[in-house]
Amino acid sequence: MLVDSLARRLSSKHRKSIPVAKKQGLEEHDEQAEADEEFENFEEPYRAPAYPYRQLDETEVRLLRILPGTGPIECIIHQMPLAEVICFYALSYVWGDATEKETIILEGQPFHITKNLYEALYQFRQRPYDIGHPKDYFWVDAICINQEDVDERSRQVSRMMDIYHAGHVVIWLGHVKELPAENLFKKLIRKTRSSRVQISPDKAVEMLFKKTQSMWVDWEPVDDDDNVIIDAEFGDAYNAIIGTIMSIIKRPWFQRVWTIQEACLDTYPTIYVGRHSVHLKNLMDIWKILALEHRFLFFSSGSARMVSLHRIDLLYKSSLFNWDDNPKKMNIGEVFITLLRVTGKKSSTDPRDQLYGLLGLLKYLKEEEPPEELMPDYRLPYQDVYWNYAAFLFNSVGDLKLLDCERNELQHVPSWVPDFRYISHGPDLIREESVHVSDDKRTLHVRGCVLGTFSDVITGCVARKIWPTAKTIPTGLPARLRDFEERILKPSAAIRGITTEEAFDDLINNLTRIIDAEGVETFYEVFRRLIKSTGGKRPWYAKKRTTNVRLKEEALADQLSAAFLLLDDGTILGVRREDAEVRPSDIVCAFKGASNPSLVRASGESYTFVGQCDAKAGPLKQQQFDDDFWADKDIQDFRLI
Repeated sequence: MLVDSLARRLSSKHRKSIPVAKKQGLEEHDEQAEADEEFENFEEPYRAPAYPYRQLDETEVRLLRILPGTGPIECIIHQMPLAEVICFYALSYVWGDATEKETIILEGQPFHITKNLYEALYQFRQRPYDIGHPKDYFWVDAICINQEDVDERSRQVSRMMDIYHAGHVVIWLGHVKELPAENLFKKLIRKTRSSRVQISPDKAVEMLFKKTQSMWVDWEPVDDDDNVIIDAEFGDAYNAIIGTIMSIIKRPWFQRVWTIQEACLDTYPTIYVGRHSVHLKNLMDIWKILALEHRFLFFSSGSARMVSLHRIDLLYKSSLFNWDDNPKKMNIGEVFITLLRVTGKKSSTDPRDQLYGLLGLLKYLKEEEPPEELMPDYRLPYQDVYWNYAAFLFNSVGDLKLLDCERNELQHVPSWVPDFRYISHGPDLIREESVHVSDDKRTLHVRGCVLGTFSDVITGCVARKIWPTAKTIPTGLPARLRDFEERILKPSAAIRGITTEEAFDDLINNLTRIIDAEGVETFYEVFRRLIKSTGGKRPWYAKKRTTNVRLKEEALADQLSAAFLLLDDGTILGVRREDAEVRPSDIVCAFKGASNPSLVRASGESYTFVGQCDAKAGPLKQQQFDDDFWADKDIQDFRLI
């Protein structure tokens, strides 16, 4: 499985040997093996057990071996300089539920690990495709880092990228699973092809991975006219294949922060689902083709990670080929903000890892150590870490897109400190020299102008409480839509001298890029029907509505659950922060360097930051906050506290 990547690596500066087990099945590479002295048999020196833990020096790592057997999992662990390790596997996985513990035997002593890691070690002990030979080393963070030693954790975080690039990365996604029960995605799949053959989940994963590995070699997914013909290759199993790839990329690995740096920038990782394996790059390639053919795949939670990995790869290539967005030409803050943007929302058990989990990428792209202000320190509360990072980034870049968060749950910090757990994807960097943080880190200084107050506001609601299903329409959904129409939509249309339907179409035209605007019902027809509904259980005939109509209902519930403001000129603003509490006295502003309006609240001579807004409809929707906009504005200083 690793032959291609090993061939590349053995000719590069990261020269490494093939694992012991792999040597046995590579007769066709005997000539290369004989020519490389690293393939020669060697006598390993005696290494003392590394558990109980003893202190690691700056160059050392601990590596694990899984002992053969059929009973409880037994492992040994050694400690050695990373530069002396000929070969090892670096395991990328998610810990899973911390309360679900299993016990292994580590150097003869019980050692507790999470269930997901236990299942990975158990699977690799079975030697799928010969990984897990008794002489193969593994690096596993939960075991190879002393998790009880805060100082060691802080030091090892900055080395993670080096470790994963020194090893052969294997990604454990878990066992093969049954596809989820009936849902909207299954109906979407059903539209693609009428399946006449049912195959087991295990067979579907096996077929997907084998076909993916051989794509462009044994078969091509497009014809000479660039038409996608991938369904013909899978035949009647096509539905099961689409369901399988959706199920795979929805797994937690595709949301975790640490797995980003473990899987990109020439690590050539291999994914394992149970006993089946595939190269991550190949899986990304087939996903892109399928997603272009069936756009609903972009709705899957793991699709954002696929896009992120691709964009990080472009950043890396920019540094290699000296393109315009070469990270080496940016300052450290600009590269870090770029990484925040391209990685978007991600999950972590420790909130500090939202930032620390990107430091390896930062170091690799910039080829320099991060400054002291950004170095990991797990002794600091995460709120203070976020505060320190925000001050550094605003001072070094001045990009006000950092203010844009879906939520902000921080306490005891200034209102302008972003909650990095909910940072939004955004456009390219916008540098603004006038933005700076005071020496005591309490005040963010920005320049801008007041756009005005608003004539009406409706507060946001929790989207899931008004979410329509195949069987019911929540009573809160029609009430929400009626409130929006009467207080926001109709007044906006009246101010602008257009019809309510025209104002509605202006509001939702971004949705038509994803969901077909036509069909059995248009968006506006769905909107009118939901407004007239009393909610509750749907009649039997309504349950037969098309998938397109269902998607429109869900899209409207999602889009119209936000807080909305109506400005005096008819502009409809949506508040991007879903937990923002808007007050009638709040002020709508435009800041220099920001691409969206902001909502602030007067606090003496200063202001607290409430949230950024989107111009959903009306005069401000197409407004560019460029030099022409600022030419005739009364610009003032704003002190955000």
